[in-house]
This record gives sequence, structure tokens and C-alpha cells, in this order.
Amino acid sequence: MPPRTTTQWHEDGLVMIDSGFFDSAVECFDRVLQAEPGNVEAWMLKATSLSGLESYEEAIECLDAALAIDPLNVQAWTDKASCFTNLGREDEAAECEREANRIAGGDVAAPLILREPIARIYGVANGLASDTVRSLAADERETWFAYGSDLGVTRVILNVRRFETYTRQEGLISDGVECIVLTEEAAWLGTDRGLSRFDRETEEWAHYTEENGLRARAVYDIVPDEQLVWLGTDAGLVVLDTATGMSVVCRGGPEPRQIDRLLGDGDLVWCGSNHEDAMISVFDKQAETFERLAVGAWVQRMQLYPRGGAPKLWVARRDGITVVDRTTRDTEEIPVPAMLLTDMTVGVQSLLLGTDQGLATVGLKEGTGSDVAITSTEIGRGLPVTALCCAKGTEWIAVEGDGVLCLSYYS
Repeated sequence: MPPRTTTQWHEDGLVMIDSGFFDSAVECFDRVLQAEPGNVEAWMLKATSLSGLESYEEAIECLDAALAIDPLNVQAWTDKASCFTNLGREDEAAECEREANRIAGGDVAAPLILREPIARIYGVANGLASDTVRSLAADERETWFAYGSDLGVTRVILNVRRFETYTRQEGLISDGVECIVLTEEAAWLGTDRGLSRFDRETEEWAHYTEENGLRARAVYDIVPDEQLVWLGTDAGLVVLDTATGMSVVCRGGPEPRQIDRLLGDGDLVWCGSNHEDAMISVFDKQAETFERLAVGAWVQRMQLYPRGGAPKLWVARRDGITVVDRTTRDTEEIPVPAMLLTDMTVGVQSLLLGTDQGLATVGLKEGTGSDVAITSTEIGRGLPVTALCCAKGTEWIAVEGDGVLCLSYYS
């Protein structure tokens, strides 16, 4: 029988933690660390296992080892604070909490960008429900994967790599999830039967549907805005008051009415649709009016990204990119090589494009004219990139049939 790999020991350790067999979990992560002493996640999971055994001093030693490698790891500082609290050493716990808050608040020098990112694959073999992911959302704590069919969503809690899949059986309003947006408190999921809200602390669900007053059936995109949530729907732009559950359709919206893509921009909400007769519309929250722009159809995604020194609206359409000046509404067309666009996100070092032939990047130079270079990469070459997102120095790239590639650039 071939020797067990570090990945297998890692997965066994996670199972042991979930089952409460913390002694066995420590042994598993020791095996990982023998082969990979620089594995921050293994040090942290060993600390979690030791905390389960109430061996808090040893857990702190593991967390110190993790922080020696990654001193900006907020979770490690928070876990260390918990260990000190359990030991009754409140002053040291408070110091760790202050450090965690300082890093999380950005009051720290920017971390170093690695020349070569740390790569990891997520797929069926790792806990996803499918190797084809249609929508992604991520932050420093969790990543959510939606499959766009009847498979619901999968939530991954990153520090322990725990996978939870939710379908209607587990409380999701519909298994047909169109989009996911994360806030500090909740995960918002737009579906073909309404809107679901998952409380990230209590893990409880709330639903907004036609049956309880939502003025639309299908929700395709979401922009949370404190108490209000803006929704791109089959009925147009809908604003939902989460305190009362009441919603209204914003008048004067685009025709056709369906809105597939939203982007929040201060007092503006940019609206786009993924069909041939549509144009970009921008809704002014204060004036409560729409302005329609002569921007091409088939909008896949919108992002704010610098152009000529100022943030501009980048619109990824199926067969090209339009850059819109947010003040003057002037537009610039950027042709795309022989490929169809599927998604777009602001990556760690460049603008990333999902295409039907793999991942591409957008290179910029100062000035105007032909200063935009779109370059294909080796990622997903020949296969459609179906979804993209980026959070805290980590890029998530879904490749049809090949799962999701996670690239972590920051040390």
C-alpha cells in the first residue's frame, strides 16, 4: 500500500476534529507538519485540536509557529486570544485581540505579494457538490460556491476547511441559486424563487419571496446597503427594506425589465442585463431616477477599475469591454481577441477576465488609445471560466468541469 499523502493526513485530521477525536487530530497534523513545517493552516488546526483537549499552552506554541510564518494572520491572533482567555490571562488575551483588530482594520503595512501564488483546487473530491461552479463569493473567513442548477450552494469555513452544502432540505429557499453576496453579518443568495439570507453567526435562514411580499420572483444580483438591499430581478430594480420586509420596484427602469447585473457606487446603482436588447442604466438613489446609456448588450459583469488615473466603470460584455466615465458618461470601446467574455473581477495585480477559452488578464499603461493589453493565461486554457472573485489577496477562478482554483498571493 502506498504511503499516505499530506493531503490525506490533513483530511483525516479535519474528520477527527469534526468527530471530537482531538488526540487523533493532533497526530494527523503532526504528520502533515513533519513533511510541511511551513504549513500555516496545519499549525492552526493542530492548535484547534489541542484547544479541544484543553491543552492551551501547547496550542499557543502552535499559533506562535503559524504567526512566525504569517504574522498578519488575523485568525491566528484571535485563536491565541481565546487560548489566553481560557488560561485566565486576560491582559495577554486583550493584547492579541488588539493586534487582530489592528490588522483587520488595515492599520498595518501592506503584506508582501508572493512572486508565485500558493495554489489549491476545490472540487467534488474536496467537498463541493459539482466541479462546475456558476457563482462565487469569498472573504477572509468563508467562500461560497453556487452551481446554478439543482445542487444548491456549498459554504467552506476556511480556517478549518469545513464544507457545508445547503439545499432546500437544509433551509435554502430554492436549489437554483443565481448569485451570492457576503456581508459581515450575512450571506445573501439570489435564487429563481426569491432571496435567502443566511445569518453567519446563528446559521439561521430568512426568506423573501413573492408569497411574503417581494415584488419579483427571480433575483439575479444583489447590492446590500445597510438596512436596504438592492436587487436585480426579473421585474427590474427592486429595493428591499429588511427591517419591514417591504419592497418596491424602482420606477422608470430599463426595458426589457430584467436586470442581471448590479454594481453599487455610492449614491448610484449601475444596472446591466444579459440579453441583446438591453443597455446600461444607472439609478440615482437620491433623485430616484434612471439614466440610460448607449452601452452594448449582453452584460456579463461590471467593475470599478482605474483608467487614466481615475476609477471608471468597466463593463464586460459578451464580445467586448466598454469603459464608462462615471462623471461625463463618455464611453470607450476596448475590443477583445477571439473569445467570449463570461465574467470579470478586480484581481490582486490586474483586472481578470473569464472567457470561454480560459482566464485572461487586462494590462494597462498610462495614456489613451491602444494602451490596453488583454492576455490569455494558462489557467483553464480551452475551457470556459464560469465565475471569478477576489478577496484579501486571494483569487478564486471557477473552470467548467475542473472545479475552482484558489490562488493566494499574499504572504
